[in-house]
Amino acid sequence: MKKIDVNFLEPSKQQLNDLLELYQAGRYEDAEKLSLSITQEFPKHQFAWKVLGAALKQIGKINESLVATQKSVQLNPQDAEVYYNLGNTLKELGRLEEAEVSYRQVITLKPDYAKAHNNLGVMLQELGRLDEAEISYRQAITLKPDYAEAWNNIFFSLQAIKLQSSSLEDRIPLFDEQTNSKYVQILKSILNYRLNLGNPSTDKSFKDVLNILSSTDNTFIKNPEVSSNELIKPTLPEKITALVHFGRSGTGLMHSLIDAHPEVSTLPSIYFSEFFDHLTWEKIIAGGWEEMADRFTTIYDVLFDASSNIKIPSKGNRYISNIGQKEGMTTVGEEKNEVLSVDKKAFIKELKKLMDYHNHLDQFTFFKLIHTAYEKVLNSHNKKNHIFYHIHNPDTYAWLNFLRLAPNTNWLMMVREPIQSCESWIRDKFNDNDYNNIAHKIFQMLFEVDNIILRDKHAIGIRLEDLKEYPKKTISALCDWLDIKENDSLYEMTAQGKKWWGDPSSPDYTKEAMSPFGKISTKHKLGSIFSENDQYILSTLFYPFSVRFNYVEENLEKFKNDLQTIRPMLDQMFGFERKIVQNKKMNTESFMQSGSYLYLRSGMIERWNTLNTLHTYPNMLTLLKIN
Repeated sequence: MKKIDVNFLEPSKQQLNDLLELYQAGRYEDAEKLSLSITQEFPKHQFAWKVLGAALKQIGKINESLVATQKSVQLNPQDAEVYYNLGNTLKELGRLEEAEVSYRQVITLKPDYAKAHNNLGVMLQELGRLDEAEISYRQAITLKPDYAEAWNNIFFSLQAIKLQSSSLEDRIPLFDEQTNSKYVQILKSILNYRLNLGNPSTDKSFKDVLNILSSTDNTFIKNPEVSSNELIKPTLPEKITALVHFGRSGTGLMHSLIDAHPEVSTLPSIYFSEFFDHLTWEKIIAGGWEEMADRFTTIYDVLFDASSNIKIPSKGNRYISNIGQKEGMTTVGEEKNEVLSVDKKAFIKELKKLMDYHNHLDQFTFFKLIHTAYEKVLNSHNKKNHIFYHIHNPDTYAWLNFLRLAPNTNWLMMVREPIQSCESWIRDKFNDNDYNNIAHKIFQMLFEVDNIILRDKHAIGIRLEDLKEYPKKTISALCDWLDIKENDSLYEMTAQGKKWWGDPSSPDYTKEAMSPFGKISTKHKLGSIFSENDQYILSTLFYPFSVRFNYVEENLEKFKNDLQTIRPMLDQMFGFERKIVQNKKMNTESFMQSGSYLYLRSGMIERWNTLNTLHTYPNMLTLLKIN
């Protein structure tokens, strides 16, 4: 939205600029109030209706947003942006055909609107018109070659198209003739890598993308003030362990147990999953060396005040607001009345001091400096040589870039019985009938069982069940693996050393709060979402993983028979899918033609093909051995 000039018959220029600033600052409730006031006094002022619609959408008042946005369209039917807002609102309401019409109107008014082409692709994809969706994504990328969201979306269409095409080589977009951008080459390479996951080409595509990442131009930023070898650098942490999840498997619990260990530095919550993304680094270094510390604290304001509503980068180039509150970081301490915070000014001062010892910095070294400054400001007197990074659920670029910068990382995956983990992970989305997100999550879990990023690395898996049943033995074994001393802090859930009461989004939050080794979460009866047939199919697809992690006893002959039994079942609707269709009053045939349905089927069939050929998934993670 751009600032506009107004005359004396309209709201004052100051009012409108205040309205715009409120919206852009993420103060949506305040923007709603001011825009309501303006529209009441000036009911024909299109811009105020436009902001009102956008603000209402941001705070979840979707139906009210639709009314305001439609009013804005009536007042100015030549405004492409308001049609774009209307399309987004209709999309959220599930009125896909109407959303498609709105996006096409945007493109008619403004053919070079890349976001409209991208969102039109999303609509076409969900309507099952995959070839048309691919064309829309290609158009968005042509208009904006570094459009990460469009590159991410085209993957879903191409993956779904695998069911209809044996080869995708001629369909991967090539834009070398249009741009010399290394970032675009990386995005194209990541697309190829993702499309080859789980097949014999995985190794090559993995090596290719790491090679391209290693040749990026913005790896370092130079310090304009320091001469070579002039200063002796302070000692930074040398060891790093990255924590990842398998569905909903207790990474928050593990993070909280590690939190106060005297040898280990870890930043609270999951704020930094996208720290190693290209766009995050570009924002940090955009103002040069002198502005890096200030820019970092602006982006990650929530680290310094967990109650901050400033959005932070999340997976898929989206942003999450109020994440500190959502992660339980505003109700810590014995009385649940403390908010995690760090003195921002002191942190900036300490970070700049540490930066001055370096001639240049890359993203990983800067990450180490952040940890060191954080510990200093918190008055930690322990020398911490080990960083514990809860990378959580990063986008592919952020994950691969981190791996490239920190190849000696130890990897720790929290593991849980696959069906139970999957049901728990998708529960919120199932209750919301959000099939698109459910399909993505099941797909992700199926391809996490043999993630090449963890292959041939110092990586282990820890069963949540073992941590709950045998905490002493499991934590002792983990300490040996991490090469840290066992400490009483490892048996308490904390954040910044303060009591953490658990993840408020957990269904067991009120039952197991501050009981780290309570067993309710691992004793949930299966079937709250998946029917018996669903469980049978998914259990078969997860079978090698379940054997590896001692969830089932090996029975190869039965597995082979089960594999043949489930193949025709993959082409039919699952029980949980029928429930969603019924709840949303959808047409069954339309549902089975949707992009999300075909995307999930393509993944399951690919996994089935691997199992049918090899009877296992190669190079799966190793289970932590406990005595």
